[in-house]
Amino acid sequence: MAVAGFEGESNFEPRNGIEFESHEAAYSFYQEYAKSMGFTTSIKNSRRSKKSKEFIDAKFACSRYGVTPESDSGSSRRSSVKKTDCKASMHVKRRADGKWIIHEFIKEHNHELLPALAYHFRINRNLAEKNNIDILHVVSERTRKTYVEMSRQSGGCHNAGFSRDVDNQFDKGRHLSLDEGDAQVLLEYFKRIKKENPRFFYAIDLNEEQRLRNLFWVDAKGRDDYVYFNDAVSFDMFYVNMNDKLPFAPFVGVNHHCQPILLGCAFIADESKSTFLWLMKTWLRAMGGQAPKVIISDQNKFLKTAIEEILPNTRHCFALWNILEKIPETLAHVIKQHENFVSKFHKCVFKSWTDEQFDMRWWKMVTRFELQDDEWFRSLYEDRKRWVPTYMGDTFLAGMSTTQRSESMNSFFDKYIHKKITLKEFVKQYGNILQNRYEEEAIADFDTWHKQPALKSPSPWEKQMSTVYTHTIFKKFQVEVLGVVGCHPKKSSEDGTIVTYKVQDCEKEEDFMVTWNELKSEVSCFCRLFEYKGFLCRHAMIVLQICGRSSIPPHYILKRWTKDAKSRLLISEGAEWLQTRVQRYNDLCKRAIELSEEGSLSDENYNIVFRALVDGLKNCVNVNNSSNNVLECSSHVQGLREAEEINQGSLATKSNKKKNTIRKRKVGTGTKVQSEQDILLVEAQESLQQMDESHLRQTQLHGNAPRHP
Repeated sequence: MAVAGFEGESNFEPRNGIEFESHEAAYSFYQEYAKSMGFTTSIKNSRRSKKSKEFIDAKFACSRYGVTPESDSGSSRRSSVKKTDCKASMHVKRRADGKWIIHEFIKEHNHELLPALAYHFRINRNLAEKNNIDILHVVSERTRKTYVEMSRQSGGCHNAGFSRDVDNQFDKGRHLSLDEGDAQVLLEYFKRIKKENPRFFYAIDLNEEQRLRNLFWVDAKGRDDYVYFNDAVSFDMFYVNMNDKLPFAPFVGVNHHCQPILLGCAFIADESKSTFLWLMKTWLRAMGGQAPKVIISDQNKFLKTAIEEILPNTRHCFALWNILEKIPETLAHVIKQHENFVSKFHKCVFKSWTDEQFDMRWWKMVTRFELQDDEWFRSLYEDRKRWVPTYMGDTFLAGMSTTQRSESMNSFFDKYIHKKITLKEFVKQYGNILQNRYEEEAIADFDTWHKQPALKSPSPWEKQMSTVYTHTIFKKFQVEVLGVVGCHPKKSSEDGTIVTYKVQDCEKEEDFMVTWNELKSEVSCFCRLFEYKGFLCRHAMIVLQICGRSSIPPHYILKRWTKDAKSRLLISEGAEWLQTRVQRYNDLCKRAIELSEEGSLSDENYNIVFRALVDGLKNCVNVNNSSNNVLECSSHVQGLREAEEINQGSLATKSNKKKNTIRKRKVGTGTKVQSEQDILLVEAQESLQQMDESHLRQTQLHGNAPRHP
């Protein structure tokens, strides 16, 4: 029974006798099976023929196969899976004809699997090859249908629909210079994915001549991710200046694994104030009206004005790398005359620990290098609170402000976008971009919940945070913990409950000032690591140590960096926190594992849990059976409400006039009165239909003016 193309094999579970072309193919098959079940694998052993020297035997097993030797439990070990002497494995042998067969397969594990994380791998597999859903023989037909439905809700690259929004902007200006046929590609793409998920949002902006000026869209997963990670967002215009044909501008955030997340995409025809006003309004509406706490962007005066107007309560910062990259070109004449200018500039910006120190060094530079009349240099000083580290003490940037673009979250697009990319190529790449993002996040989720990071010191802070942080953040934090031994603090001053220490960092060969407030348990270091990246630095921890603190104060543990960053939803600051079926599924799976562990400890616990599960399942089935019609109606109403909210422009104005008329109108006496809400929803539906039909008849989305018969 060969499975050379096992992607199409409907029976996915290994069994004796299955054939493979090579032992590599056999291992790939076992890895796919492992992902679908919720465990990781390793190659335990392989054997070569003494005569031919070719491989003739191999054994693949669960990563928890065997036991952990005591000699490997020291601090030098890297992060690994905890061994439980699990016997789950697949043994393959090579036959005389060169084919490999499964000789022995042991399915049972002696530890818990992670169905919630296995689901992520299943969904990603479905996204990559949508027609292969039946490959998951390990689940029932009903469960497979559930996964398909959940896949649609998860906002994958093939499962994205749109909430339609057309905003006519009667301003003269540039338009997108699309190639022949690009309009059709866009329209067909939007139509196809709109059917799959109506939460996928897009909007177009037309100039006075009805030409496409700006375009914005965001997938459903991006809107869901924003619910959890709206503290810091980057708006990047790097590609706008790089590619005239495809002026791409993404909104990028960062998740709990310090991975970039896509929170919106735009094509913009110009960098005018009207364009940025439209774009910021549209993006904010797509995100449910919830403004970010911080937005990072290029240094652009029109963008700055638009953000101040649309996001007045958001802290607007400039990307450090963007400013630093402009210096060699903008101040080339200064650098040519003064070789030490760059070093003085860096010292002023990055080594000034107070506002006064920065001011003194800045004006010293202005005088020494004769920069009094340089307009750009003057603008840097006027906007110093938007980019200079010493002024960012109250601003959390989630690690998104870096000194080099290659280190920024935005740079992950670089491997997809180049100067000559066409729109058709981009549309194809867009799916790959989303797919890669989702796969990387799913793998990081799997590792965080399935593996235990190794401790490298006896530090109580390291032990504390190893169970709290995601793996990526813990490794970054671990570097700081290990660096504590190279720090030497010395009390500098004391003012009541506030003590200031001068910490000598032997590794960095610098001194850092750290303040400690005993009354409030607040520690602050001038290196600004916590403000920029969200975890404490070595200088702060050495001060905690000498002050007798053996644990990290809770207000320095940001939930957005923890394993539970997406485990529950809160209603805060008037925001509507959305929870998809996928998120509910994952949360319940993790809670079910905990419940099973507790329930297995004794017969009494088992009976309690068993009765609770039976009763819970019965109640859910009853609710689902009795609520099908109500849910369908509710879903329809919610879709129309969203459609009404995003229906802007003159059509919305006309709709408002109709609303006022309807409110005054009585709809009969002695009969059941139709609710005002129902009437408004019908109007919204009609308005959308009129808007859609008129738009498709009159507007061509490419850069050419409409043709008249």
